[in-house]
Amino acid sequence: FAAPIVSGWIRSGNKVAISGGRTMQSLIESMKPSGRAQGVTVLQAMGNIDSSPGPYDAVELGRRLAQVSSGTFLTLNTPAILPDAETCGRLLGLGQIRTVMGCLAKADIAFVGIGTLENSVFVERKAFGLREIETLREAGAVGEVLGRFYGASGKECASPLRDRVVSLGLKELRRIPNVVAVVSGADRRDAILAAIRGGLVKALVIDEGGASA
Repeated sequence: FAAPIVSGWIRSGNKVAISGGRTMQSLIESMKPSGRAQGVTVLQAMGNIDSSPGPYDAVELGRRLAQVSSGTFLTLNTPAILPDAETCGRLLGLGQIRTVMGCLAKADIAFVGIGTLENSVFVERKAFGLREIETLREAGAVGEVLGRFYGASGKECASPLRDRVVSLGLKELRRIPNVVAVVSGADRRDAILAAIRGGLVKALVIDEGGASA
């Protein structure tokens, strides 16, 4: 239901950031080729969840969106979660990664999903363990965007995981003119409300059940 709406929000020359996730997969697969927007650049907004990218990883969805929009695609060729902050810092310092991150910070529009501790591709794919999940819960995590967990006010949780994630930061996400969250279902109510409170999303496309909740 979201595809016809959000397709019309992509303009010629836009830089479009794309996250991963099951909802994003359904969205991109439903989008049809259109000749209206020209010169679109699609940007992978988060690294790969593991060494075997699945159909709902951002790298696959970005490639598909670029194909649909007849645009170009810049990949963020790195894991989404690094083993420690030092490794993450060194990787973010590489020229190739810095270039993509710089482009992401200048994106015109971003498409993101919203996850929770109980319903996140990072938990599903075991990107981190039970101890890390408990640490995030103790830090007050209610939602997740781009692999970054945030509390009820929409601020990123102060946990060690924050310095191990390779994705567009929440501070930079807030600066993007249009951040579109596409969500289905009632189970993410608290995560959606927190994202709105924190200015993480500018537009919300949601089903009736989720909107009622």
